[in-house]
Amino acid sequence: MYYKEDWHKAKERLEAFWQGEIIDRCCVAVFAPRKTSKLPPFPELQNGPWLGGLEELSDSDSIGIREWWTSPEQNYKRAITWFENTYFGGEAIPATYINWGAMAEACFLGSEPVFSKNSVWYKEAIHDWDTWTWDFDKSNIYWKQIVAIIDYLLQEDKERYFIGMPELGNAADILSLMRGMDKLSMDLFDYPDKVKEASEFIGKLWVELHDILYPMTLPANDGGGVLPWMSLWAPGKHDQMACDFSTLISPQMYEDFFISDIKRMGKWADFSTYHLDGPECMNKHLDLVLGIEEIDCIEFTPGAGSPPTFSLQYIPRYQKIQEAGKNLYLLVKPEEIEPLLNELSAKRLFLCTQVDSQDEAEALLKQIEKWSRV
Repeated sequence: MYYKEDWHKAKERLEAFWQGEIIDRCCVAVFAPRKTSKLPPFPELQNGPWLGGLEELSDSDSIGIREWWTSPEQNYKRAITWFENTYFGGEAIPATYINWGAMAEACFLGSEPVFSKNSVWYKEAIHDWDTWTWDFDKSNIYWKQIVAIIDYLLQEDKERYFIGMPELGNAADILSLMRGMDKLSMDLFDYPDKVKEASEFIGKLWVELHDILYPMTLPANDGGGVLPWMSLWAPGKHDQMACDFSTLISPQMYEDFFISDIKRMGKWADFSTYHLDGPECMNKHLDLVLGIEEIDCIEFTPGAGSPPTFSLQYIPRYQKIQEAGKNLYLLVKPEEIEPLLNELSAKRLFLCTQVDSQDEAEALLKQIEKWSRV
């Protein structure tokens, strides 16, 4: 692979990771500016997409902003700029995808996307359950735009980079946007059958769309599936599951309304990664999540305002995840890696970080091999 000359070795480590084994160290992605880079450092993956070029547009230029997000050519040029100026150390991979936020399926179902200079958001659309109907049409303009972007990325790929599928979301979080988080919370009591019907429709459509998108991206991904925002490759169908809305509800309500959606996604995937969003989700739902057979890997994000990834309060939970036979994925600062490896097994562990130079990245990888333990 052009932008990842040592991909064959990284692939071996990743295959071992998914089997619960280890070759020489834990899996670790280390991003850094290439020695030849003349650009400022790119943002860390956990800080969202690189918004290069948007700063040049006026806040009132809605057409230009929308074009920035939806143009196949602009999506491709941004990706290439990132690849050409970034060193992908360890298991870091050059991977791109359509990042219209984490709930893009909402815009296929009647929620109008708001393209801004900071993010893509989705407007409330369900105002009355009694008059709302569910439908998806492949002539939907946003679906056609997403397919066009993927087609263009594939056309230009030439074995240089990976292409992930767009984040379509999950039933609960899509509904929390389309209905409004406060209203959805009350709907669980007032309209439980409507919520369950909606969750089933959204979940089945998720599978239907993935059955279209995965074969499209497969030629670029060496026979596997990619989560680009995690820089995480797996040797088969692979995607993210999540339910950030679960922060607001009890484990029992989560199980009653939305666990079936998580299991449906997990059954589709050969390898599945669950995004556990923040300490509240971890405290409430970790035991429930660990009991879901379809989940292979758990990615934990502390979130803004919470203690950082290496905090003593999290360590027993990390250990519990590994002891339950699940893989653990963490976004970390470089200085957190050694203390984490003092507490955790290098098996079933993937750490993702960013440093200031290629030399620093290469030195850190050598240190991690020494720190890794079984």
